Amino acid sequence: MKNYRPLLLQELAIRLPGCFCRRLRLNRHLPDVDSLSNHSHPYSQIIVYVRGGGTVKIESSPQPVAPGSVVFLPPRTTHAFDETGGRRPLCLVLDLDWRGATKLGARHARLPASQVSVIRSMLSELIALGDPNDSTNRLAVSAAVLRILDVVFRGIHALPTPNRRTSAMITRVDRELRKSEPDIAIRTLAGKLGYQADYLNRSFKRETGLSLREYRDALRIEEAKRLLTTGKRVTDVAESVGFADLNYFSRWFKKWAGVSPGRFGQGER
Repeated sequence: MKNYRPLLLQELAIRLPGCFCRRLRLNRHLPDVDSLSNHSHPYSQIIVYVRGGGTVKIESSPQPVAPGSVVFLPPRTTHAFDETGGRRPLCLVLDLDWRGATKLGARHARLPASQVSVIRSMLSELIALGDPNDSTNRLAVSAAVLRILDVVFRGIHALPTPNRRTSAMITRVDRELRKSEPDIAIRTLAGKLGYQADYLNRSFKRETGLSLREYRDALRIEEAKRLLTTGKRVTDVAESVGFADLNYFSRWFKKWAGVSPGRFGQGER
């Protein structure tokens, strides 16, 4: 999604069994949130993080998010967001009425890369329509939104419900990663926190949908992006986020960001 621009589809009125989709939004700022402090909505909401990361707090329980993370919030679920790095995340937000949402509970995990690719492709199609709210584009808009809903709904039903008892562990992991060397080994991280590496990794992934390595790298990519936007040389950025091999860093960065670090630093997003 190199040619990003904000997207807002009002009054979608797409009905599915047990679900009515109100709106679809794509923006670098969380929609309807002037402040990122605790708030809630009278309807259900699905947030898919297309780019960027941070920590979403669901009923005060912190959950790290990265590209591909998806959050499902039943009506009146209190939530907040803290960003990482210098850029707000690019988020796809779906507002809907979902029968049985409260019973399903708030959920958070990471979608497989293949599903994220489908969502990106459908969003690109919607953006390419020009004015997706034009009545002449209604059929194409509905087809793309239904494809997105299919991917997200399949993912939602496979997502684990956040467990508040482990929120302290998640917070400790996040805090330790932010103050440690960016390439800290997972075994070393676990040792600092007093856990066996395998146990900590399983527990963290069960609650967040991300492995420790994936979350560590999500923090590294956000720091790399922040440094690149300040005009630092790619070589210096690579070293700052723990890469001695510039070629490896470039391949790793492109895998996460979709563009090379050089192009990203030149303003291509």
